[in-house]
Amino acid sequence: MKNIIEIERLNFSYGKNLVINDLTLNIPEGSFTTILGLNGSGKTTIIKLILGLIRGNSVIMCDNAPVTNEKLTVLRKEIGVVFENIENCFVNETVMDEIAFTLENLNLNRAEISRRVTSTANKLKIKKILEHSPEELSYEDKWLTALASALVINPKILIIDNGFIFLNHAKKKIVLDLLRRYNKKGMTIINATSDSNEALYGDNVVILNGGKAILVGSKEEIFNEEKILDKAGIKMPFMIELSDKLKFYDLIDKTYFDEEKLVDELWQ
Repeated sequence: MKNIIEIERLNFSYGKNLVINDLTLNIPEGSFTTILGLNGSGKTTIIKLILGLIRGNSVIMCDNAPVTNEKLTVLRKEIGVVFENIENCFVNETVMDEIAFTLENLNLNRAEISRRVTSTANKLKIKKILEHSPEELSYEDKWLTALASALVINPKILIIDNGFIFLNHAKKKIVLDLLRRYNKKGMTIINATSDSNEALYGDNVVILNGGKAILVGSKEEIFNEEKILDKAGIKMPFMIELSDKLKFYDLIDKTYFDEEKLVDELWQ
């Protein structure tokens, strides 16, 4: 599997504060990768570096092209991004217009734009707010609108920065299940978060600590390294803790990463 993003020995500082420290990181194409770390570990900075919003000391490769000024226009058409702070990102009068706005440069007719907007809104369960002004929305619906704006272009890469903290449990499950479906169709998804439970929805996990990738691997490999995770301040996901307790009482014989599969096993 080839890498869609390649970072090698990257450093970045805000003034005298070193935020990214000799970072080497590869993101496989078509993967669902979780960048997991505490607040201040460098997650948002890495996203800004990948997008070319800030520059480090080495070139980042994205989809076989260097992230340079000449390539940014092309790369940004292939990348959908949802930042944590979305309060000032809306420029249109309605949610429908806001989602459609990202399609303007794709040379689509009005019928196709309408179809895409409606389809994406249906998938995220936000069709009922399409005619609303973004200013009227709850923060949760604003975030879902921002996500719809990123997904409607069917990006090659989707990057989410600590967004799921704004969703209740039911909405979070809807969104993460939807992202898994997009991922199975080939979309590379990068989810930067401080919540270890979200890592179970993907396949690859990067543990970030002090601007360094201290662990990189599959979720099965990463959550076997309890001592390293504990040192980085990362809690074990609830499903793994629950599996360990059930194994202790001989109710199951392996670790489960999926709630539905665990329930099915217990009911057999």
